[in-house]
Amino acid sequence: MTVILLAIVPTVLYCWLLWRLDRYEREPLHLLAVTFIWGAVPALIVAALAEIGIGQLAGARLGPGMDSTLIAPLVEEPLKAVALIGLFLFVRREFNGLLDGIIYGALVGFGFAMSENMLYFIGNSDQLAGVWVLRAIVFGFNHAFYTSIVGIALGLVRYDRRRWLGYAALPVALALAMLLHGIHNASVQAGLLGLCVAWLVDSGGVLVVVAVALLAQRRERHWVQTQLGPEIEADVIDQNDLHAVCTPSVRFRREWRTLLLRGWLPYRHQRRFHHLLIELAYAKHQLFHGDRFCCQEDVDNLRRAVLAHRSLVQEG
Repeated sequence: MTVILLAIVPTVLYCWLLWRLDRYEREPLHLLAVTFIWGAVPALIVAALAEIGIGQLAGARLGPGMDSTLIAPLVEEPLKAVALIGLFLFVRREFNGLLDGIIYGALVGFGFAMSENMLYFIGNSDQLAGVWVLRAIVFGFNHAFYTSIVGIALGLVRYDRRRWLGYAALPVALALAMLLHGIHNASVQAGLLGLCVAWLVDSGGVLVVVAVALLAQRRERHWVQTQLGPEIEADVIDQNDLHAVCTPSVRFRREWRTLLLRGWLPYRHQRRFHHLLIELAYAKHQLFHGDRFCCQEDVDNLRRAVLAHRSLVQEG
């Protein structure tokens, strides 16, 4: 039970911090759950079996420690990336760009790391404290970092009409993820100096990903402002509505004031109204970029839903 908690508690905290990054259109919970579970169960099991099989085939041809340096990155990173590629291909409407790529990629990595950490904690119960600090704290973001690189690549080509760019970006991003994973695995076997090098490389990479996520946040805010501005002129919404959906703190206060002063049902209407406004902004953005997964009818239906819920909010 202790081992399970030591693996789960940091993961829950990291996933919550990741979820907080998504300030505008939060991803559906069922997709987040599926993504996390893919990393935590099937990807880990297949990776473990593949690494054992390849290790046995390679046998003595690999030097000491080379199995973790070479085999693990080559097997684990493509398996984690499968979930992102699936989302990108089959749930394209929910994959809106850079930030979504980072979130889905990091979730796969956190799921994988959580289950892998449990195995390491069980196998190193006599050094549990040290192993926990290293794997859950010092290098707790590693797997999320590696997989988010692939998510960033997919997010960059999300609205690009040049298909060849996507075909080129994915293998390059995957190769970079495997390279950084291999550098980490090789470094941690080189004593204290190697651990320091691994921490500097990994932490630097995580900071870069966080910076990209923050820039993506600003870009998504710009999308919302740009696409909903004309809706004010069309009297679909007013300036206060736009300010609320563009400013998460204002949106939060507005919704909770509705709950406290008017009750549960008006609160639900208010939340739904804000959610539909952001959905409308993203649908208009997708339509503007010629996304084949979005059409004018989708935008018109969302606009009608916004008007209907605006009436419910005003009546409530």
